[in-house]
Amino acid sequence: MIRFHILGAGGAVPTPTHCPAAYWIALDGLGILMDPGPGATVRLVKSGCADAGVDAIDLVLLSHLHPDHSADLVPLLFAAHSPVCKNPEPLQMYGPGGLKDLLGRLKDIYGSWLEPRSRALEVTEWDIAGPGLELPGGGRITPFPTEHAQDRLSQQTLGFVLEDGAGKKVVYSGDTGPCAALKDAARGADVLVVECSTPDELAIAGHLYPAAVAEICREARPARVILTHQYPAAAEIDLAAAVHAHYDGEVQQARDGDEFTLGAET
Repeated sequence: MIRFHILGAGGAVPTPTHCPAAYWIALDGLGILMDPGPGATVRLVKSGCADAGVDAIDLVLLSHLHPDHSADLVPLLFAAHSPVCKNPEPLQMYGPGGLKDLLGRLKDIYGSWLEPRSRALEVTEWDIAGPGLELPGGGRITPFPTEHAQDRLSQQTLGFVLEDGAGKKVVYSGDTGPCAALKDAARGADVLVVECSTPDELAIAGHLYPAAVAEICREARPARVILTHQYPAAAEIDLAAAVHAHYDGEVQQARDGDEFTLGAET
């Protein structure tokens, strides 16, 4: 079973309905916080999705290290340092090359305040040539390379394929321009959660826009498409209609708080 909650459907510039990136995923009982942008930890707790709050987070996934996708690492780790948090299981963190460097630099500033008190922090920089992460219950998380310019801590950006033990498949694009790896990953997906940052007329390199999303979907044919990472100009229009001008499948424009579920709870 996959329950996917959108805590932030916006880009770096927040609007009242679209805060920066953040996603909560319950995958066969595993609690995953993906792309914790500014305010992600607070939004998770306020959403009611995680009864145990910070202690409910088993795994953190980062598609890339831009601040709108990673800025809440400091509040998250500082919260885990509190004696209030009691989870004894390791806090696992997966992301692109450069993640350990980022965490090391943050620790140079904050010291032991960023050390979880009750649990070990296990950090993995993902090798996209590897097999991905096997999960209890038979599910898997597999990264794939995307195309989104980086010029500081990392030269790598990732998307993710999330599969449960029953074979249900959600694909998350992260931030990317049009790329073959995303198209390949999205083939046959039950849900494609894909960035659509701007209207067509404001398209910028390294991001997707309605016509580009439609081109990917015409070939990949995911069962359902959810548009996220919307900057204000995209959030203000009927973005799904803009994609439908070029594609006839099911498309939904995400807003903060949207949720979908695949499979049944057992």
